[in-house]
Amino acid sequence: MDQVIAMSLLISTLMLFQIRKISDSVGILAFQSVILSLTAGAMWYKTGFSHLLTAAVLTLLVKAIVIPSILQYTIKKIDIKREVERFTSKYTSLFIALALSVAGFYLTSRLQLPGTEHGEPYLAVSIILIFLGTFLMIDHKKAIMQGIGLITIENGLFLVAESLSYGMPLMVELGIFFDILVTVIVIGILSFRIHSTFESLNTEKMQNLKG
Repeated sequence: MDQVIAMSLLISTLMLFQIRKISDSVGILAFQSVILSLTAGAMWYKTGFSHLLTAAVLTLLVKAIVIPSILQYTIKKIDIKREVERFTSKYTSLFIALALSVAGFYLTSRLQLPGTEHGEPYLAVSIILIFLGTFLMIDHKKAIMQGIGLITIENGLFLVAESLSYGMPLMVELGIFFDILVTVIVIGILSFRIHSTFESLNTEKMQNLKG
């Protein structure tokens, strides 16, 4: 079962490299967050650690409901071309994502990281999420997609903490959830400002601000 959940996380992240519309990425991000919530809930059920249950509930509410709602509202309010814009082609980006996934599995097996009993099946996928989130931010031109890449990185870090030590202290997790929520709000505001100034969400346009 753990392997199925881990593969669902990986496949959902790889799907981000094949989408055509930005709105599709928001739905995938919400699905990824639901799966992430299930992993925390499953670990809580197996270990009895209450902070894992809190993390599961917060992940479901904040990452699977609130953050996607903010992103969808931003996309809807900005009346622009909503297709994704990449520096590479769709198939090249998928190839690089698959290569990064293989590299993630290889590095995890070579480093022999001390995963927990119930978190070890997710360790390789957590590293891959960090790799793929970073590549999302590099490969995409629009601010919202770069924000989704940032959230994917945070999801990977969240899963790393679960895999290595059954999560972080409750206050640290609450702080992280607050930070990521504020970050998404800032991304939404920044997207409005970029669009109002350049009539585009392409962050390359900001190079025109150079003196």
